[in-house]
Amino acid sequence: MIAQIPAQIYKSDSRGFSNSEKHNCFSTFNFEHYQDLSRKAFGTLNVLNEVILAPQQSIIRFINSNTNVIILPLFGGIEYKDNIGNEEFLHVEQIGILAAGEELTVEIFNPYEKENVGYLEFEFQMEKQDLKNDFQHYKFDLSSHNKLHSLFEIENTFGFIGIYDGRKEGTFTLKNNNNGVFVFVINGAFEIENRLLEAKDGLAISKTETIEWESLSQNTMLLVIEIPLNSN
Repeated sequence: MIAQIPAQIYKSDSRGFSNSEKHNCFSTFNFEHYQDLSRKAFGTLNVLNEVILAPQQSIIRFINSNTNVIILPLFGGIEYKDNIGNEEFLHVEQIGILAAGEELTVEIFNPYEKENVGYLEFEFQMEKQDLKNDFQHYKFDLSSHNKLHSLFEIENTFGFIGIYDGRKEGTFTLKNNNNGVFVFVINGAFEIENRLLEAKDGLAISKTETIEWESLSQNTMLLVIEIPLNSN
């Protein structure tokens, strides 16, 4: 019998859903009006939303203090603006990282006239300390397949992303065995630790040192995030 390590699957069709004329929002974890006992935060990861924003529309997000926010465009590009003077255009293969020591207001705008845009939003609870509000953005390159590329490093949280060809395998070894790991499939299908995950599925794993996966289709895309499990 193949041993399975403790894990929780977050199926894409079980995500919370909210919408308006401006946007659709799919929430992997509890968010605003979506509350489910099985969808509590995983360690310091409180929010994982997939947002589809209609043409020429914007949404405003209120960010709590002591929060790190990651914004990752999936298709198209978005205009980012906050109430401390940061403005930036983010497109595919770019990432925006906001450190909110104090409460902030963020506006995301779709500048296109006829096309929707999509992005992922992550929120991590930071340790309470004297941190300044800060926003950074970076480019990354996914032209090299079948390997993980470093995406971000914040508060002992490490994010990686990779594109895989069909039947290619991969592994990830945690930097700290007291942490957990959260895997999110952006495109395609993977077998991860003997579990089938398809597009927009997530998998939270604790009490492990290494995870393994196999890509089941061509041009699959995977996010791997090592996360502190104590959110205090």
